[in-house]
Amino acid sequence: MNVVRLSPASPTADLRALQEVSDFAWTDMGWGGEDRWTYRKLTNEEVTQELHRIAHHGTNGNIDYVTFQPCTLYEARSQDRFVIQHWDFPDGHWTFSAIFDGHGSHGTVDYVVEHLPARVRSTLHGTLARGPASSGTISHILSEAIIEVDHALMRDFQRLFPGGRDELARLSDNQIDAMTKTKTGTYSQSVLRCMEGSTALLTLMDPSGTHIWIANLGDCRAGKTFLPSNFMLISRKPGGGFSARRVTEVHNGGNVHELQRIRNEHTGERECVVDDRVLGFLAPTRALGDAWMKLPAICSRRVLMRTNEFWARGISDEHINRLKTPPYVSNDPQVFHHKLRKSTRRSGHQRHSSQNSHSASGQGEEDVALLLCSDGLVDLYEDQELEEEYYLKRWAAMIGEVINNSNSSSSSSSISRSAPERNGSRWNTAVHVLRDAIGGDDLSRVSANLTVEMEERWIDDTTILVHKFT
Repeated sequence: MNVVRLSPASPTADLRALQEVSDFAWTDMGWGGEDRWTYRKLTNEEVTQELHRIAHHGTNGNIDYVTFQPCTLYEARSQDRFVIQHWDFPDGHWTFSAIFDGHGSHGTVDYVVEHLPARVRSTLHGTLARGPASSGTISHILSEAIIEVDHALMRDFQRLFPGGRDELARLSDNQIDAMTKTKTGTYSQSVLRCMEGSTALLTLMDPSGTHIWIANLGDCRAGKTFLPSNFMLISRKPGGGFSARRVTEVHNGGNVHELQRIRNEHTGERECVVDDRVLGFLAPTRALGDAWMKLPAICSRRVLMRTNEFWARGISDEHINRLKTPPYVSNDPQVFHHKLRKSTRRSGHQRHSSQNSHSASGQGEEDVALLLCSDGLVDLYEDQELEEEYYLKRWAAMIGEVINNSNSSSSSSSISRSAPERNGSRWNTAVHVLRDAIGGDDLSRVSANLTVEMEERWIDDTTILVHKFT
């Protein structure tokens, strides 16, 4: 028998091993229960380096951006997308930005990224070529672009069966497979996209830098305790300091008005909303895609239920049985027009939707920034159980301070302690908001969020854009 003899470790090796172990700790990630996972403890400088290694961040024009998903599993890759584009038209330079938060998989959100900005640009260019456009006209362009892209997603599926329900009813399973599968034997994207969806947050700023349009469709928040919108307008107060207010409503089961709207549209259907979810399945009440909830149930029974993806998404017979009078998920966005307030003027805040207009708050206030984000940002604060007003004040103060410091090129502020120094991101307001959300100065929490060793995602996809107006 061969025996392997190992020499005892030297005192230096023992110390090195202890040092390596001391750099790690255990966490339950705030989930409770008995499960624990290891993470690497980081210094503040290491946190900054790791955050900027993982996150995709930068500045495009006057817009700071960051998108973040620390889990490295291929299956967990981010379904968030963002777009920042600058359009040179005869009347000047327009700026378009958007966040699209996909759910189900990547097909629908990628389709939306490809087609929605292009449609807005094309329609806006054609409109401006005929002369100046009113704020209402531009609001209509944004709204119609969202609705039309959603219709296009459904048409891609409906073209497979031009005879509609009657055709689906008489086709055999083999015939349906022949019409929906590719040459490789997989189902076409027109089919798979029916089981996926995306929210949409859009902004459009005119060449004067004075008028901004904001469109919102969907919100993936399901909780009720903290319901900020995905848009927050930050303003400088006349007496100093900063304030923030929500600009849009949330479109999910935590909004009682949205739930009542669905019940009104489906009178007598007790299960149109179950557990504050549409058909007991979907948290957003408005979205692009999710065509299975907008098409007759026979489309799911004869086609979608034949795919592995149908069952993988968690859709069931129970959900399909509730499909009686589609659509259940709305593609109708809320669109706002806002004239930015300067320090010497006051402007109105107009809303082009079915609800009442917002009024400008605080004469003499100056609008300095607009924050838009995917729901992952809000989720990062969920375990703290604090009220919306707290976060509005927190984000307003943080963004305002970074803007002030960047304008004065000062590094004396306390916020600069954890500010990144490289890639031009020291004054990236979106990065500062993300750093606060994953733990701020709590190095243990930040370290865990960045380095925990888990085989599943522990953070929702998080994307933040901050438009700076000063």
